[in-house]
Amino acid sequence: MSFVQRLVTRRIFLGAAAGLLSALVCVAGAYVVGVVTIAVDVREFLPTLLASATVLPLMLFFVVLVPTLLIGFLTGVTIGASANYSSRVYFIGAAAGLLFGLVVLRGVLPLIIVPEPGDFTSIVTRPIWAGVYSLFLGLLTSRFFSWFR
Repeated sequence: MSFVQRLVTRRIFLGAAAGLLSALVCVAGAYVVGVVTIAVDVREFLPTLLASATVLPLMLFFVVLVPTLLIGFLTGVTIGASANYSSRVYFIGAAAGLLFGLVVLRGVLPLIIVPEPGDFTSIVTRPIWAGVYSLFLGLLTSRFFSWFR
């Protein structure tokens, strides 16, 4: 295996690791945003605590975790395969995150879990929220990739 092949393989693995790490950070951030949203909506401590300890983690685990890991992995591998260690990493990460996020959250997820009006999946599959979430995921993946080099 030549030096160039080892370097590209190393960058792809670093990109995949950065993507998976950023996916976990994004799910944790989604949990915090969910708790704050519940607290503002309900305005009571006990129901907020109950929803934060039971329903919200289960919903994030079953609905958001796997698509986010997939988006992060694909974005990281794309960054590792195509970006060098310059400022283009952020552009490639943002574009790849946005593309993969919209494909997975807007295209694939509704085929697996049919969104109902007012349901969590109908919120996740909205193009604006899917785009913002996956853009943040792509930029975070780019940042972790830059730190890992």
